[in-house]
Order: sequence, then C-alpha cells, then structure tokens
Amino acid sequence: MDLQALRYFRIVAKEGSFSQAAQKLNYAQSNLSTKIRQLEQELHTPLFYRHAYGVRLTEKGETLLAYTDQLFQLVTEVESVMKDDGTARGSLHIGTMESAAVTFMPELLAEYHRRYPDVALSVQTGVSAESIRQVLDYNLDGAFVAGPVNHAELASCFVRKETLALYSTAEFDAGTPFAELLSQPLLVLPQGCSYRWMLEKWLHEEQIVPTQTVEFDSLGAILASVSAGLGVTLFPESLTVFYKTKQIVVSHAVPDSFAQAEVSFVWRKDRVMDSTLQSFIRLLRKKKA
Repeated sequence: MDLQALRYFRIVAKEGSFSQAAQKLNYAQSNLSTKIRQLEQELHTPLFYRHAYGVRLTEKGETLLAYTDQLFQLVTEVESVMKDDGTARGSLHIGTMESAAVTFMPELLAEYHRRYPDVALSVQTGVSAESIRQVLDYNLDGAFVAGPVNHAELASCFVRKETLALYSTAEFDAGTPFAELLSQPLLVLPQGCSYRWMLEKWLHEEQIVPTQTVEFDSLGAILASVSAGLGVTLFPESLTVFYKTKQIVVSHAVPDSFAQAEVSFVWRKDRVMDSTLQSFIRLLRKKKA
C-alpha cells in the first residue's frame, strides 16, 4: 500500500473536500481524485460518500482513517527515535488542568527549560477527561490530570496530592454552614472536570439540589465570578496563594471524604519514549521524591 496515497486520503478525510485538500497539497484536484479512486480499487471498497458539498467517510473509510492516523504517528515516532542521540530536543506537547497550570507547573516547566533549552514546550489547558482523550489520540505527549487513572492504554506517574477547598466570596466567613454555602449557584468548568464531579457528588450525598449551575471555560472567570458573589466552586486549596491573599475570595475546608485529590501525569503505553519525554518524566519523579 502506497504511503503517499494514504497521506492524500488522510488529508481529504480531514478537510472533507477534494478541492480544499488539493489546495492544501498544492496538487491538481483531478490527480488527487484519481489517487483516491486507485486506493479504493486496491482496497475493493468505497472510502467516501461524494456529495455536492464535499465528501464524507464511509464506515470502511472511518476504519481506514483510524489505522492511517496510527500509522503516521508510528512513522513520526520512528523518525524521532532514529534521530534521537539521547539529548532532549524537538517539541513536547503537554495537557493540563488550569489549576495545575497556575500552581505547581510554572516552576516545573521553568526548571525543565533551564535543563533542556532546545525543547520547544507547548501547554494546552482543559478538563481532565479531554486531556486524556487528546493523549489517547496522540495529540498530546502527556497530560496532568486529576485522580488516579486506570486505563489499559495509559501509563501514569503520581505527581502530588491536592487538598481541596470550597471557594466563596468574602461575605461568607469560615464558620458559615455547608448547607448555606452549597445553596449558592455552583460555578464549574465543563463536564469532564474532576473537581466538578467531586462537587456534584458531594451535593448528591448531602441531598442538596443547587439553585443553579453556571458553566465556564476559564478558571480565572470562575474565581472572578466567585469574588463578585455569583456563587461557590471547588478547587485545590493551593490556588489561595494567588487569590486569597488579595482578599478576593475565601476558602472553606471541606469534609474529609471530599478533601483530597490526586494529580497524575499520564502518557500512552505504546508511545515510543524519546529522550524529550523521558527527561520530563524523570524530572517529575525527582520532584516527587
């Protein structure tokens, strides 16, 4: 099977259009169409549904795309390993929760950069569930996520244990009953956030129905809204070093059963471990020790 034909197939599938794929490849559309027809003949199955607005993958096309993505990921890893002389270089794409990105990660990344200045770092924030999906899809080299992760395709390294706190406006002092705090609107990140899940589980066990749940895509926006009196939220207590000191919000201790959350770094087990990722994991383990 021709790797070039698979590359063309992959780009057409991603673009959803022969014309857009041809422009991206700087290749004649008629020649591209011929290449795909030849691939379909070789595999004895149609790969696309053609329509007036572009193309859509058939069921067999979806299957081929999944294998093709894995194949090109493997090709990239083989090239990386062949060039790897034991020196960390190239790029490292990391996913993380926003809370980690503003607490322990800056110091960690700064130390990594000092040790390995030839590595181009890229950090993508998001909820844990989405970061895990991105790692599984080979879009991220690894990710910091909340909670121990048990997945057949992932390896993990324990990073730290976080103490959680309920954040409210300074209107509520430390002696405010939980029932009063939890009757406020809940300010949360999208579904897939482990801290949101723990907050909702806590309310369920207390048999409290929130007056309203307000969803944000930014931790900073949540804490700013807490300080304005909109509602309450649950996040690591370590955030107080950035917010409580400014008298913007106050934190409240939560029951022991909801007070702890693990943070782990995860990566694919089948990923070829080049020196760049190995050096990052070594630094993590050293910091943990």
